[in-house]
Amino acid sequence: MISLIYRKFYYFRPEKLIFLKDKFWIKSIFWDIFWFHSGIWIPLILIIFNHSFLSEIFYAVGVFMFWIAHRFSSLYLAWGTKAFHTLRKNQPKRFIIFPILIVLGVLILLFLIPDYLLPFSLLERILGLLLIDFVWGAHHFAAQHFGILRIYQNVLKKESSKFLKNQDRIFCWGIGGIMVIVAEIIHGTSFLQEKKLIPVNNSILLLDEILFLKILGTLVVFGSTFYMIKNAILFKSGLPKILYYLGIGVMVITAFQIDPFKFLMLWTLQHWMVSLGLAAHMAGNDNLGNNVNHFVAYQKSSSFNFSKSFIVLLSMCSFSVIMTPFFEIEAVTNDISYTEKIFPNLIEWLRESDLVIFIMALGIATGFLHYWMDRSVYRISDQETGKVAKRLIFSK
Repeated sequence: MISLIYRKFYYFRPEKLIFLKDKFWIKSIFWDIFWFHSGIWIPLILIIFNHSFLSEIFYAVGVFMFWIAHRFSSLYLAWGTKAFHTLRKNQPKRFIIFPILIVLGVLILLFLIPDYLLPFSLLERILGLLLIDFVWGAHHFAAQHFGILRIYQNVLKKESSKFLKNQDRIFCWGIGGIMVIVAEIIHGTSFLQEKKLIPVNNSILLLDEILFLKILGTLVVFGSTFYMIKNAILFKSGLPKILYYLGIGVMVITAFQIDPFKFLMLWTLQHWMVSLGLAAHMAGNDNLGNNVNHFVAYQKSSSFNFSKSFIVLLSMCSFSVIMTPFFEIEAVTNDISYTEKIFPNLIEWLRESDLVIFIMALGIATGFLHYWMDRSVYRISDQETGKVAKRLIFSK
């Protein structure tokens, strides 16, 4: 018996595990696990760094490295890659006119329209824009989940039925969107409650009721995730897609169970890393010719493409480190302004300067711009955009 087990281990080769092969992943198993499946391993990091000081250091590094980098990642793809050059010319409304209107619209609303022409004060206008950002952002997070699931479906060259697509939509927007907001409301930490747009839970719910809702929410998320994973196994959707379902489920369950600030770390870091990892992967493939078949399941990975991806990552992360102190002015609360903790004099100077409202407006405007550009760059349903995006995503 021992001899048999020894021979099995001795002759075992990792390449026999089919799911380890690059053709089942967007870029490679290691790249995907780190960037796209961080919803699974980041919770483990937060458990290991249970001490608040260590977890805040971990999150602070993520904020400085990834936050602003992810915000401008789709803008880089649209304007910094050769693949999108022709598309920008052919679709100026989506890539030029509307982005300019979005930024100018926010700046005009906050600066050039006198108070007597509007029934809202400057503070109320800022609050209104933040509310739009909250709603648009929740949709944006869910849309990203749906997009990654669709990419993994296409990696296997397996078209799914309309029913399965709708299941993914319901899961991403229902579990990855609505249930997250419900969890925040139960904790009393939702943006809607912080701005007194709805009552704080403590004033309308008893402790026993809050506990019941947390358990109920956890069971709903667990059951939905189990159902999606079961279907993915049944329809042979591949391990990467199953892991992404699992990542969404783990993150939303933690929304009901852990400290709200730690969930904020998990939720935002995962989103930033997925966005940045996908953009860097696509930028690495920008050197490939237009004749590459974007549905080729496997091509030998090019070290040049990997190097270019890391160069893009380094550049964008460096830009993020430089710009984060200025964009953190728009932080809803001072508790998550790490620049203030590291460079208190800089933040004090910015808040007391005449530029503070302009910087805040620019932060809101670039947030809206990011939502729009993500939709423009990854709009696979558009034939011309889909052709460009698929070539950059599925080429290896």
